[in-house]
Amino acid sequence: MTEVVTETPVRTRWMVAYALAMIGVAAGWFGPIQILLPEHAARLAGEGGKESLLALVTAVGAGASLIANPLWGVLSDRMGARRRPIFVAGTVVGVAGLLVLSAADSRALMMTGWVLVQVGLNGPLAALAAMIGDRVPERQRGTVGALFGVAQIVGVVLGTALAVAVGQGAPGYIAVAVAVPALGAALLLLRDGHDGRGVARVAAGPTNWSVLLRPGAQFAWAWVIRFLLNLVNALVLVYLFYYLSDRVGVTDAATWVLILTVVNVLFAGLFGFAGGVLSDRWQRRKVFVVAAGVILAAGTTLMALFPVVAVVIVASVLVGAGWGAYVAVDMAVITHVLPDAETRATMLGVANIAGTLPQLLAPVVAAPIVTRLGGYPALYLLTAGFAVLALLCLPRLKALS
Repeated sequence: MTEVVTETPVRTRWMVAYALAMIGVAAGWFGPIQILLPEHAARLAGEGGKESLLALVTAVGAGASLIANPLWGVLSDRMGARRRPIFVAGTVVGVAGLLVLSAADSRALMMTGWVLVQVGLNGPLAALAAMIGDRVPERQRGTVGALFGVAQIVGVVLGTALAVAVGQGAPGYIAVAVAVPALGAALLLLRDGHDGRGVARVAAGPTNWSVLLRPGAQFAWAWVIRFLLNLVNALVLVYLFYYLSDRVGVTDAATWVLILTVVNVLFAGLFGFAGGVLSDRWQRRKVFVVAAGVILAAGTTLMALFPVVAVVIVASVLVGAGWGAYVAVDMAVITHVLPDAETRATMLGVANIAGTLPQLLAPVVAAPIVTRLGGYPALYLLTAGFAVLALLCLPRLKALS
C-alpha cells in the first residue's frame, strides 16, 4: 500500500460544496419518506392498507440500503479510492428511482422505485463519507464531519419543503429528482482534491483484502457506540406521534410532531456545528460523545417520567442537543479508527450499517414494549439505558482523545 498523506487544509468553498452535495443526497433520501411515500401508499392502498404498504416499501428499501452502502464502498476502494465516479453513478441510479416513483401506479413499481433510490443514493453517501478520510486533515475532521451530519438534517427539511411547495405525487418526486444532482454539481465542478492542492491518494488494488477488511477492536467499539446512539434516536422518533396522542394527550398530535421536530432539528444543528468546530479547536472527541450520552439519557428519562407538554418540549431540546453533540464528532471518530486506508470506503460502508440498522430494529423493539411490556415509560427508560450503555463502552475506545 502507498498513500500520500496531506495536511493541507480544505478550503471554505470546498466545505460549502461538500455540504450542498450532502443536503441534496439527504433531500432525495428523506424528503419522500416524510410526505411523498405516505401519500403514495394511501393513493395505491387506500385508508385501510396504507400503513402496511408503507411499512413494506420502507422495510424493503432499508434492507437494500444495508447491502448497498458497503458494496459501493468496495467498488470505490477497488477503483483506487476514486470517489467521483461512484458519486455520479449512484446519483444517476437514485434519480432514476425518483422518476420511477413519479410514474408508479402499482405497488410493485412503487417498491422498485424506492429500492432504486435507496441503492443509488448510497453511492454518493459512501463517496461523501470517504472523502472525509481521503481529503480532510485530522485537525479539520470535526468541522467537516459536523457539516456531514448537519447537512443531513437540512436535507430532511429541504426535501419535505419541496414536497409541500411543489405538491404531492409526480411533481414532488420530480422536484426532488432535480434537486439532488443540482446540489451535488458544485462539488463535482471543483478541481480534484482541496481545490486542486494536495490530495490524499491511495494506490489501487489492495493486495490482501482478507487482512485489510479485519475491523480491529477500536473500529468495533466505535461501531457499537454509533449503533447504540442511533438506536436511541430511532426509538425516540418511531412512535412519537402515538406517544403524544395516547400518553401526553394532545388533541393535534400531527401539529405537535412538527413543532417538536423543528425544535429537535434546530438544536441538533446548533450543537452539531458548534461542537464540530470546538472539537477541532480542542482536538478532543470523547468529551462530546460523553455529553451526547448524558444529554440523550436525560431527555428520554424526562419523556418516560413526565408526559406533559412543557416537559416534552424540554426533552425535545435535550434530545436535539444530545444528538447534535454526537453528530459533531461522529465522522471524526469513525475515520480516526478505520483499520486501513485502502479499505476506507468499504469500512465506512460497514460503519454506516450502524446508522441504518437501528431504523429497522426500532419498531421491532418498541412495539412489544408499548403494547405489552410497560408502555411508553418502559420504552423511554430503556432508550435512556441504551444511551448509558454507549457511555460504558466509551472507555474501551482507547485510540480516541
